Amino acid sequence: MSEPPLPSARRQILFAKYGPILITPFYFGFSTHVLTPNSFSRILRPELNVPIVNSLWIGSHFGVGLYLYVSKHLRNADIFDRLLFSVYGSAMFNLGTVLVMSIIRSIFPDNGALRLGVGLSSSAALLFIGRRYVLYIDQIFDAIRFRSITRS
Repeated sequence: MSEPPLPSARRQILFAKYGPILITPFYFGFSTHVLTPNSFSRILRPELNVPIVNSLWIGSHFGVGLYLYVSKHLRNADIFDRLLFSVYGSAMFNLGTVLVMSIIRSIFPDNGALRLGVGLSSSAALLFIGRRYVLYIDQIFDAIRFRSITRS
Protein backbone atom coordinates (compact mmCIF):
# COMPACT_ATOMS: atom_id res chain seq x y z
CA MET A 1 0.00 0.00 0.00
CA SER A 2 1.52 3.29 -1.06
CA GLU A 3 1.39 6.55 0.81
CA PRO A 4 -0.89 9.30 -0.51
CA PRO A 5 0.82 12.09 -2.43
CA LEU A 6 1.84 15.24 -0.61
CA PRO A 7 -0.84 17.91 -0.43
CA SER A 8 -0.31 20.80 -2.80
CA ALA A 9 0.47 23.36 -0.08
CA ARG A 10 3.10 21.15 1.54
CA ARG A 11 4.65 20.40 -1.85
CA GLN A 12 4.88 24.13 -2.61
CA ILE A 13 6.47 24.85 0.77
CA LEU A 14 9.00 22.04 0.27
CA PHE A 15 9.93 23.29 -3.18
CA ALA A 16 10.10 26.91 -2.02
CA LYS A 17 12.55 25.84 0.67
CA TYR A 18 14.68 23.33 -1.27
CA GLY A 19 14.08 24.48 -4.85
CA PRO A 20 17.11 26.74 -5.07
CA ILE A 21 19.33 23.77 -4.23
CA LEU A 22 17.86 21.86 -7.18
CA ILE A 23 18.37 24.77 -9.58
CA THR A 24 22.05 25.44 -8.91
CA PRO A 25 23.67 22.46 -10.73
CA PHE A 26 21.93 23.36 -13.99
CA TYR A 27 22.68 27.05 -13.59
CA PHE A 28 26.34 26.61 -12.70
CA GLY A 29 26.79 23.98 -15.40
CA PHE A 30 25.47 26.28 -18.07
CA SER A 31 27.51 29.20 -16.72
CA THR A 32 30.60 27.01 -16.92
CA HIS A 33 29.82 26.25 -20.55
CA VAL A 34 29.38 29.92 -21.44
CA LEU A 35 32.68 30.79 -19.75
CA THR A 36 34.72 27.88 -21.14
CA PRO A 37 32.85 26.41 -24.12
CA ASN A 38 35.40 23.65 -24.79
CA SER A 39 35.31 22.26 -21.24
CA PHE A 40 32.48 19.79 -21.86
CA SER A 41 34.02 18.63 -25.14
CA ARG A 42 37.26 17.79 -23.34
CA ILE A 43 35.53 15.96 -20.47
CA LEU A 44 32.92 14.11 -22.53
CA ARG A 45 32.69 13.01 -26.12
CA PRO A 46 32.20 15.96 -28.51
CA GLU A 47 28.88 14.59 -29.81
CA LEU A 48 27.43 14.81 -26.28
CA ASN A 49 28.33 18.49 -25.94
CA VAL A 50 25.18 19.95 -27.53
CA PRO A 51 22.63 17.70 -25.75
CA ILE A 52 24.25 18.26 -22.36
CA VAL A 53 24.48 22.02 -22.81
CA ASN A 54 20.87 22.20 -24.01
CA SER A 55 19.68 20.15 -21.03
CA LEU A 56 21.58 22.46 -18.66
CA TRP A 57 20.05 25.50 -20.36
CA ILE A 58 16.52 24.07 -20.23
CA GLY A 59 17.03 22.89 -16.64
CA SER A 60 18.14 26.35 -15.61
CA HIS A 61 15.10 27.94 -17.25
CA PHE A 62 12.75 25.35 -15.80
CA GLY A 63 14.22 25.63 -12.31
CA VAL A 64 14.15 29.42 -12.11
CA GLY A 65 10.68 29.51 -13.66
CA LEU A 66 9.34 26.94 -11.22
CA TYR A 67 10.92 28.80 -8.31
CA LEU A 68 9.13 31.97 -9.41
CA TYR A 69 5.89 30.08 -10.08
CA VAL A 70 5.63 28.80 -6.49
CA SER A 71 6.71 32.07 -4.86
CA LYS A 72 4.25 33.65 -2.42
CA HIS A 73 3.62 36.81 -4.40
CA LEU A 74 2.37 34.86 -7.44
CA ARG A 75 0.22 32.28 -5.65
CA ASN A 76 -3.03 34.23 -5.97
CA ALA A 77 -2.52 35.22 -9.61
CA ASP A 78 -4.31 33.49 -12.48
CA ILE A 79 -2.54 30.43 -13.86
CA PHE A 80 -1.88 32.21 -17.16
CA ASP A 81 -0.34 35.21 -15.38
CA ARG A 82 1.75 32.95 -13.11
CA LEU A 83 3.10 31.10 -16.14
CA LEU A 84 3.67 34.32 -18.06
CA PHE A 85 5.53 36.04 -15.21
CA SER A 86 7.53 32.90 -14.40
CA VAL A 87 8.64 32.37 -18.00
CA TYR A 88 9.46 36.06 -18.36
CA GLY A 89 11.43 36.17 -15.09
CA SER A 90 13.31 33.00 -15.96
CA ALA A 91 14.20 34.28 -19.42
CA MET A 92 15.36 37.66 -18.08
CA PHE A 93 17.47 36.05 -15.35
CA ASN A 94 19.09 33.41 -17.56
CA LEU A 95 19.68 35.68 -20.55
CA GLY A 96 21.08 38.35 -18.23
CA THR A 97 23.44 35.73 -16.86
CA VAL A 98 24.59 34.83 -20.38
CA LEU A 99 25.27 38.52 -21.02
CA VAL A 100 27.31 38.86 -17.80
CA MET A 101 29.25 35.67 -18.57
CA SER A 102 29.99 36.87 -22.11
CA ILE A 103 31.31 40.16 -20.75
CA ILE A 104 33.50 38.29 -18.25
CA ARG A 105 34.74 36.07 -21.08
CA SER A 106 35.73 39.11 -23.13
CA ILE A 107 37.50 40.77 -20.18
CA PHE A 108 39.64 37.69 -19.43
CA PRO A 109 40.12 36.13 -22.89
CA ASP A 110 43.39 34.26 -22.28
CA ASN A 111 43.15 33.03 -18.71
CA GLY A 112 40.59 30.22 -18.49
CA ALA A 113 41.06 29.50 -14.78
CA LEU A 114 40.68 33.13 -13.75
CA ARG A 115 37.71 33.52 -16.09
CA LEU A 116 36.06 30.45 -14.58
CA GLY A 117 36.68 31.62 -11.01
CA VAL A 118 35.35 35.12 -11.59
CA GLY A 119 32.42 33.81 -13.62
CA LEU A 120 31.31 31.20 -11.10
CA SER A 121 31.67 33.73 -8.28
CA SER A 122 29.47 36.16 -10.17
CA SER A 123 27.00 33.34 -10.93
CA ALA A 124 26.76 32.61 -7.21
CA ALA A 125 26.28 36.32 -6.52
CA LEU A 126 23.52 36.57 -9.15
CA LEU A 127 21.71 33.56 -7.66
CA PHE A 128 22.03 34.97 -4.15
CA ILE A 129 20.80 38.42 -5.18
CA GLY A 130 17.92 36.95 -7.19
CA ARG A 131 16.79 34.79 -4.28
CA ARG A 132 17.00 37.74 -1.87
CA TYR A 133 14.94 39.82 -4.30
CA VAL A 134 12.17 37.23 -4.52
CA LEU A 135 12.15 36.80 -0.73
CA TYR A 136 11.92 40.59 -0.33
CA ILE A 137 8.97 40.78 -2.72
CA ASP A 138 7.32 37.92 -0.82
CA GLN A 139 7.79 39.81 2.48
CA ILE A 140 6.27 42.96 0.99
CA PHE A 141 3.38 40.88 -0.32
CA ASP A 142 2.81 39.39 3.15
CA ALA A 143 2.92 42.85 4.77
CA ILE A 144 0.45 44.32 2.28
CA ARG A 145 -1.86 41.32 2.56
CA PHE A 146 -1.74 41.40 6.37
CA ARG A 147 -2.46 45.14 6.41
CA SER A 148 -5.47 44.75 4.10
CA ILE A 149 -6.85 41.90 6.23
CA THR A 150 -6.60 43.88 9.49
CA ARG A 151 -8.29 46.98 8.00
CA SER A 152 -11.37 45.08 6.85
